[in-house]
Amino acid sequence: MNRYQLVAYEEASPETRAIYDDFLRCTGSSAVPHWLKSLGASPDLLSAYWQRTKGSLLSGSLPMILKEMVIFVVSVENGSRYCSACHAHAVLSLDPTLQFEHLMSLTVPGDNTAGLPATYRHALDFAIEVARSPNDVSDESFARLYDADFTEQEVRELVSLVNLAVMFNSYTATSRLPLDPEYRPVLEPA
Repeated sequence: MNRYQLVAYEEASPETRAIYDDFLRCTGSSAVPHWLKSLGASPDLLSAYWQRTKGSLLSGSLPMILKEMVIFVVSVENGSRYCSACHAHAVLSLDPTLQFEHLMSLTVPGDNTAGLPATYRHALDFAIEVARSPNDVSDESFARLYDADFTEQEVRELVSLVNLAVMFNSYTATSRLPLDPEYRPVLEPA
């Protein structure tokens, strides 16, 4: 059963097309991804998802590569096939020294076989902890971030990124969105 309608750019309403254009301009992408197209029939909902993405992913002070890594590890943690592939693609595009085969090491708390800066490992471990059980995140977890010179604003950004990932993980998994052509699967189909 088809759980969504992909609205192509050419078929989109003026309101939807304006959001597609904003996405293309802000991200430098050359194509509208499936997650946007699947929301294209509802400009208001599309706008809400896009504004949330712009506010969490495309703004703030954390490096973009770290933001993409956070969303990747949370998406793997949640079993989101679409989001894990999308953000694996983004991570590899931003850091050509990383290999696809090493991406899963990012999802293992404490593992630094990918040669990450220690601050990145702390951030990823924190994101995994928040994704697993937000009610059980300890004061010590926050203290580790502050000890690693994360600011309060950056810690809030990390929490916001986890929240963004969880929102999209739920949406894309429930919709069973197919991977965009340029994405390589990280997780097997459910």
